[in-house]
Amino acid sequence: MPRLEDAEQTLLSSGSNLKQRTRNAWDSFSDFALRDNVLEVAVGLILAAAFTTVTTSFVSDILLPPISLLPFFARNLEEKFAVLKPGPNYHSHSPSDPHNKGYNTPKQAKEDGAVIMNYG
Repeated sequence: MPRLEDAEQTLLSSGSNLKQRTRNAWDSFSDFALRDNVLEVAVGLILAAAFTTVTTSFVSDILLPPISLLPFFARNLEEKFAVLKPGPNYHSHSPSDPHNKGYNTPKQAKEDGAVIMNYG
């Protein structure tokens, strides 16, 4: 049976071994993270996120308002949608007008469970 002093010595040596392994792992990680390729990818992702925001703002605030003034767009472009698969109540959405079949808004179509594609 090992003596208490031997167990204590084993614990102390394993602690210093753990410290050395942790230091080696950190050094390896920092070498990897500071390579040129990793930094280039990080900068590219940041620029892509900024470009996405600028493009979205340009399209929604500058490009779409004049397009919505064209005569063949009867309503706001945000309300334009196509029904890909009608819901169960597709033919009964206007009880006052039996000739009017379909949905008037994308919200109405989604509530009925229809599959729609918004293109506005």
